[in-house]
Amino acid sequence: MFYFHISGDSYYDKVYDNVSIFENLYETQEMKSFALISACGKLYKARLFEQLRFDMGKLGEDGYLNQKVYLLSEKVIYLNKGLYAYRIRKGSLSRVWTEKWMHALVDAMSERITLLANMGYPLEKHLAVYRQMLEVSLANGQASGLSDTATYKEFEMKKNQLTVQESSEKKAIVLAANYSYVDQVMTTIKSICYHNRSLRFYLIHSDFPNEWIKQLNKRLEKFDSEIINCRVTSEQISCYKSDISYTVFLRYFIADFVQEDKALYLDCDLVVTKNLDDLFATDLQDYPLAAVRDFGGRAYFGQEIFNAGVLLVNNAFWKKENMTQKLIDLTNEWHDKVDQADQSILNMLFEHKWLELDFDYNHIVIHKQFADYQLPEGQDYPAIIHYLSHRKPWKDLAAQTYREVWWYYHGLEWTELGQNHHLHPLQRSHIYPIKEPFTCLIYTASDHIEQIETLVQSLPDIQFKIAARVIVSDRLAQMTIYPNVTIFNGIHYLVDVDNELVETSQVLLDINHGEKTEEILDQFANLGKPILSFENTKTYEVGQEAYAVDQVQAMIEKLREISK
Repeated sequence: MFYFHISGDSYYDKVYDNVSIFENLYETQEMKSFALISACGKLYKARLFEQLRFDMGKLGEDGYLNQKVYLLSEKVIYLNKGLYAYRIRKGSLSRVWTEKWMHALVDAMSERITLLANMGYPLEKHLAVYRQMLEVSLANGQASGLSDTATYKEFEMKKNQLTVQESSEKKAIVLAANYSYVDQVMTTIKSICYHNRSLRFYLIHSDFPNEWIKQLNKRLEKFDSEIINCRVTSEQISCYKSDISYTVFLRYFIADFVQEDKALYLDCDLVVTKNLDDLFATDLQDYPLAAVRDFGGRAYFGQEIFNAGVLLVNNAFWKKENMTQKLIDLTNEWHDKVDQADQSILNMLFEHKWLELDFDYNHIVIHKQFADYQLPEGQDYPAIIHYLSHRKPWKDLAAQTYREVWWYYHGLEWTELGQNHHLHPLQRSHIYPIKEPFTCLIYTASDHIEQIETLVQSLPDIQFKIAARVIVSDRLAQMTIYPNVTIFNGIHYLVDVDNELVETSQVLLDINHGEKTEEILDQFANLGKPILSFENTKTYEVGQEAYAVDQVQAMIEKLREISK
């Protein structure tokens, strides 16, 4: 056999690490799969072989060796400049199926999965290929009259075991929403898939198109995951005594749809920033659910309740005790007397009967000031960020902490989701892969900001955050036409937003006219961070470096110098 791949744009080389190289073992368009597994066309460092043995007497023995070499390598340089293979053999192995040939295909794949599993590599793609190899081997074995052999029966059993395992080992995650929330649902799902595998999503809804479900399932296959279409209809609700629109309480139907004994319910105004295995491992004991305390309920109303946006549900208990009907019955009686809709109903039914989870698993952005919370070691962000307020991150000018995290997951392509090979928690370096932007803060109560457009236009690589405790004017909102400007609108009483702004800004520009926010000026001064001002805008002394209003170019040069 002769094969050439040496024309035009085919000339390139690429460096892979010992994780990403395995993604190419199944690539067929450029024949990388053949190039990586075949014995020829490779240059190795001799030290890689010091602890390796070459398997003799096996078909495809080079495949066993090469995958071990890749795992030991820090990097692999792939040269896509030419490929040549020459074979002298009567007939074709692929047409002469024997038990030995069946084992040659499947055993190498089994060893690959074992090696990768022991090193903590994600297995979803490899398990999918393993299943395909079993199916191909069984089909060809049957065509070759091998159905009664021990190998055929062994592989048939392996395929059945894999089917049972795939069906039973997925973690159940429940989402409840209608199609008007499709963008938020997709962002939540992306965030979960970035850090987790082997998931079974249950989407409880009344109006998602089936085509959307089908398309999403094609994408989820690559993550060993799936989504179940749980459509609630008026006909289904008719078996329950209720005179209220069922769209109010979609999450009540968890026990009707979910088969697993344990399920994680999540609102769709949140994102997940880490692997959820530890949360799923929570021992629910005999509690109907586990949840995070609603610190806002304690602070504002003196209530000791849980927030219903994240619920680890004891689904076996819910099924046994017919919780759906009990929740609907309570809703019929109390829906017009409670102030927090279905959350109030859930707390009525499960009062004093819920297991408390750490605030990290439902970090409500407006409740952090009431919780004694510190980021766990190894995390740059809370495990689950819940944007519980009218200031949703997808709304224009809606200032809130961790707004950039929601937009990071929203903007991820599906091809990028699989690149978090070891399922690491979200890190700041993911959001800012080159470097974090140099940021200037302007904290104002006026839309009269001296020389602001000149500064913004002259310094496109510097981010300008303009914060106001009042609702900003259209004139100031218009500044968002510049990509390096962000407006924080109406942030009165948002202490955590203030803290985030001070923490993430390197310079304070005291260049607004009118009222000053003295505590922000004091914080920058106490932290020793630079404060630049114009002489005609400085009215509160904290050691600002002041410039004459006609010296804006000098301020620009100073900011360039500081930002280097």
